[in-house]
Amino acid sequence: MKANLSSKPRELGSVLMIVLFTSMAIGIVLASVLTLVSSRYKLSLRSLGWNAALPVAEAGLEEALSHLHTDSNNPTGNGWTATTMSGHPVHTKTRFLPDGSYYYVAIHKASSTNPVVYSSGFTPSPLEANQYISRLIEVDASNPWNLFTKAIAATGSITLNGTTPEVDSFDSRIGGYDTTTNRHANGGLATDSMASGAIAIGNGNVYGTVATGPGGTVALGPNGSVGDEAWHAGYDGVQPGWTNDTMNVAFPTNAPPRGGPFAAPAVTEGVMYLGNGTSQLSSFHESGNSTPIVVTGHATLYVTGDFSLAGQSQVIIKPGASLTLIIGGSASLAGGGVVNGTGNAANFSLVGLSSNTEITYTGTSEFVGTVNAPQAAFKLAGTVDAYGAAVVGSAVIDGGIRFHYDESLAKATGFVVTYWKEL
Repeated sequence: MKANLSSKPRELGSVLMIVLFTSMAIGIVLASVLTLVSSRYKLSLRSLGWNAALPVAEAGLEEALSHLHTDSNNPTGNGWTATTMSGHPVHTKTRFLPDGSYYYVAIHKASSTNPVVYSSGFTPSPLEANQYISRLIEVDASNPWNLFTKAIAATGSITLNGTTPEVDSFDSRIGGYDTTTNRHANGGLATDSMASGAIAIGNGNVYGTVATGPGGTVALGPNGSVGDEAWHAGYDGVQPGWTNDTMNVAFPTNAPPRGGPFAAPAVTEGVMYLGNGTSQLSSFHESGNSTPIVVTGHATLYVTGDFSLAGQSQVIIKPGASLTLIIGGSASLAGGGVVNGTGNAANFSLVGLSSNTEITYTGTSEFVGTVNAPQAAFKLAGTVDAYGAAVVGSAVIDGGIRFHYDESLAKATGFVVTYWKEL
C-alpha cells in the first residue's frame, strides 16, 4: 500500500493559517488596545490642561478684584492698560506665570461700583508645541451692601426738636467737619413710615434729601428748610426735588456674636480694660467712676442685658483702638458718654439686638460713632454735636443738636462677586 504523502503539507498549511490568523487577531487587539490607551492618555493630558486653565483664569480674576480695590482712583495703575474692546472702553493686563501659563484680563467699567471682569486662562497644550488650552470666565462685581447711606434711617418716625437743629454731612477722609471747607448736603433722613408727618423737621435745617414711605409726609415749621447749601442761604421750606416718598427698605435684624459665651473683661482698680477680642457681661451699670471702661485694642463687648452710664462715668476709646458695643437690653449713655479718641465714627459701633428697644445718649462728650439698632427708639439729647450715622426704629433729636453725617461710612470697601459664568 502506498503512503499518502500530500496530507502532511496540508496539515502544516492549516496550522500556518491558524497561526497567521491568530497573530493577526492578536495584533488587531493589541493595536486597538494601544489606540485606546493612546486616546485615553491624550484625553487625560487634555483634561489636565483643561482643568489647569481654570485656576489660571481665576488668578487673573483675583488680580482684577485686587486692582479694583487698591487702585479705585487709578484704573491704569500697576501695569493696567486702557484700551477698547468691541467698541467699549476697558482696562487690560496680561501676566505670564513660571510654568508657561498666562492670563489675560479685561475690566469693563473699572471706575464704577459694578465693574465686569473677563479673565482668560491659558495653559500650554501637552501634545502640540506653541499651542494653548484656554478657558474664559465672566464675573460681575459690586460694592458690598452698606447700611449707613443716610445720616438717620428709621423704620418709624424721625423728629427734630429744639430751636435750630441741623443735619448735614462731611467727609472725614478729607479732614474734620468745617462749615467752610468740609460741609456738604448729603446728610439725608429716611424712614419707611407712611404716616402723615413721618419726618418732623420743625424749624430745623436738613442739608440733604428727606424720604418717607409711600404716602408719608414731611412736617416743616415756618423756619425749617430742606435742600442744599445755596437753598439754605436764601430760602426756607423744601427745595424742589429734595423730598420723596419712595423709601422701602427692610433692615436686617442683628445677631449676637458667634462663639459665645465669652469671658468677662478684666477689671483693675475699678477700671474695665478692653483689648483685642470679644468679652461678655450680663449687664453694666456705672455712675461713679469717671473712667469705668478703657478700650486699648479692637474690642467687642457683648452685654446681654441693660447698659447704662451716669454721673461721672464714661467710656474712653484710645487712639488706634475701636469698640463694638452689642446690647441685648436697653442702653442709656449719660454721664461723660463715650469719648472716641480716634475721632473716627467707624471706630465706635453701638449694635442693638432685636430685644434692644431703647437707646438714649445724653452724655457730655460728642457722639462720634454709629448706631445699628433697627428695633430701638433712639433719642439723642443735650448740647453736644454728633458725628456718624444711625439706623434705628425711630429717632428723636432733642435740644438743637447738630447731626453731622460722615460720608466715609457709605464708602464700601472692596468688591463682592454677584455673577460668575464660564463663557
